[in-house]
Amino acid sequence: MALDIRSTTPPNAAIHAVTFFSGSWRTPPSVEHVGVTAWHAVEMIAPEDGPRIIEDKANGPYFVLCPLKVAPFVGKTAERFPGQSGKQRSASHVTESASFAIDLDGLTPAQWERIRERLDAADVLFCVYSTHSHGRNPEEVRVRVLLFMDRALDPVRWADVWHVLNRMYFDGLADPATAKLAQQAGVWMAHPDREAQAFRIAKRGALLSADALVALVPPKPERRKFNAPAVPVGEQIARYTEALALVGAEAYTDWLTGLCAVKAAVMLGHLTDEDGAALWWNFTDSASAEAQVGNDDSRFDPESMWARWEPSAAPPDALVGKLFGRAKNRALDLVRGEMAQAGELSAAGLSAARYLAAHHPRAFEELRRMPA
Repeated sequence: MALDIRSTTPPNAAIHAVTFFSGSWRTPPSVEHVGVTAWHAVEMIAPEDGPRIIEDKANGPYFVLCPLKVAPFVGKTAERFPGQSGKQRSASHVTESASFAIDLDGLTPAQWERIRERLDAADVLFCVYSTHSHGRNPEEVRVRVLLFMDRALDPVRWADVWHVLNRMYFDGLADPATAKLAQQAGVWMAHPDREAQAFRIAKRGALLSADALVALVPPKPERRKFNAPAVPVGEQIARYTEALALVGAEAYTDWLTGLCAVKAAVMLGHLTDEDGAALWWNFTDSASAEAQVGNDDSRFDPESMWARWEPSAAPPDALVGKLFGRAKNRALDLVRGEMAQAGELSAAGLSAARYLAAHHPRAFEELRRMPA
């Protein structure tokens, strides 16, 4: 490669961390290793003596490449330990990292060959190992790549460098979910039927220079503020809370509307990331147990969705507007329905009417003119 991004820091510097979990559904850590060398991390995650043979990968060990901090529990962990704090796998608990676990799924053999050659030519310390799903399709290569820097970066800068590495080494083919520091990864393991297809490639070399990689991060365009809030943050939180309550989280489409809007509100500066995450969890938890059954699926896990989702199909202000528009319509339907059927409003109907009066005065005035 044309650019030399190798560090002069000794490769055996004990500056890395690996936090393990005893299964893909477990959020509290099982063990935390801080101040280890890159090669020690490789041997813990993908030991030279072979993969773990596990039929259901959810039961295997998982890890994140950073220490965790003590913070209020979120999600279902918070349900088990209400009002308590501790360490768990979440975007609110990660700290900083000098390492990467980058997934490449569904590569063609030609794509994999180019990437492999690029890694070899870089003369840096790395480990590549096949993931649990490798071998299902003989025409596809599925691997995880471990890379190591000479110092740790905070989650935002770490993610910036992830994108640099994706362009530099992986032709933009890396799984975007692994651009989140809280995204868990499985250790080297294989299904019993695919043990023969499992492989590991590990090479000693230099650490990556964090400073050199940061220097390659393109400048971010100044974010234009859409509908910047003219009211205190506390009132913004109340507005979103009321709108989410009206929309409800029972239907999957409504649940996604809530996620998109709250994430967009964070991007627009209406909410802090911490407040947005809290609203998302409360909104998710407001659904019935039946509606939350699928949340254990890694594709729909609320914590994972919060960590990896970024608006792309529509601008952030449109996503916020969609939530508020849906909340307005739900409030109107509730008030009109109760007045037509009973001639008076329940507690929920009164709350909906107050929401309309506060945020949609024209619609509220139209309701007031409804014939008795």
